[in-house]
Amino acid sequence: MLTAPDILRTTDWDQTFHAYGSAADAPEGLSALLREDPDALSTGMYYFHSAILHQGSVYPATPPGTLFVAALLDDLVRGRWVPAGGDDAERWRVALLDTLREVAESAATDESDAELAELAELPEAERREILAAMRADDDEVWEDPALEAMTWQALADLRAAAPALLEAARPLLAHGDSATRLRAVEAASAIARLGRLDVDLSGSVASARGRDETAAVVLALGELGHDTSEYLTHHDPAIRACAALAPARSGDPAATRELVAALADPEEPERWFTTDLACFRGRYTLVSTLADRSEPADAGRLLPVFRALAAHAFLHSAEIDCGPLLRLAFPRREDGGARTGGLSDVQRAYLAALVANDGLWPGTFSSVSLLLGGLDLPTDREALRALAEG
Repeated sequence: MLTAPDILRTTDWDQTFHAYGSAADAPEGLSALLREDPDALSTGMYYFHSAILHQGSVYPATPPGTLFVAALLDDLVRGRWVPAGGDDAERWRVALLDTLREVAESAATDESDAELAELAELPEAERREILAAMRADDDEVWEDPALEAMTWQALADLRAAAPALLEAARPLLAHGDSATRLRAVEAASAIARLGRLDVDLSGSVASARGRDETAAVVLALGELGHDTSEYLTHHDPAIRACAALAPARSGDPAATRELVAALADPEEPERWFTTDLACFRGRYTLVSTLADRSEPADAGRLLPVFRALAAHAFLHSAEIDCGPLLRLAFPRREDGGARTGGLSDVQRAYLAALVANDGLWPGTFSSVSLLLGGLDLPTDREALRALAEG
């Protein structure tokens, strides 16, 4: 792999663009990471995430920018470069690994290589015109439909870069620092999914220490399609729940039971981990997965879960806590008319659980109103109570 300075020097940046136009400024923006400045990491990462990976969107400048980050990590691991404030190398390793993971997650797509190539087809003359308009700061260029093809090309380029990105992250799977190993597992998993690559996590399984790192490994194994069933009998309920989240465990009754058990106390999953894990967002991950794997006919069986969630929900968490299972109990109807009656006992019980929580009813239009309105249900508490009581 080229060194990070080599990538800055050899990339034809003005033949790419980012969220704000021509990427001719990328060498200056990214080189902030190389400066002898105690704020180098925050300055450089701000540029990367504001321009190169703006709000999770990729641009033609994203592939070379990401290769620069991977090269910087490689330089750090191999001792070719020591960052400013080098005594805090863990912070740098984690930030660079997180950035590689975020790019990989943003660039993952279901299209085959051939489909990507077809979607990225663009006459060279059109490509040059767009780049010239970017360099001229012509705002109208953002309306050009040809930009879509260039985005597809960026996705194809990132998939092609995945082996190099993975090689930068791989050595850190065996690092002596637990926090670094955890982030390396998350990054390697996301990059492998991006590039449709194999990555051996057996060493990570063996070296995992503590709940957070073990959970990250189990989640990564699940995302990569490995069998996590052995972890469904783990002594730790958090690890069992992470094993249950694996896509391959969809339809497994044992996994479903673990998800239901994990939500018996909706506050408990929020306390499981001391680290924010990439593939786990507290009880929302659990309830949304449970809902995705269920059918409307399962609403009655899941009523105790919904009651627990509705009792713990507050005004701004209504969509996250109640939305997935409420939509399961109230599937969209073809007529799209307001629901004024004819509800089942289970549906009325779902509504009664919402009505019972005073914290969901501030007296003004809220996220609860949006949730209910989207399901053709009354947005007024008393009207909902009347519907629940039949």
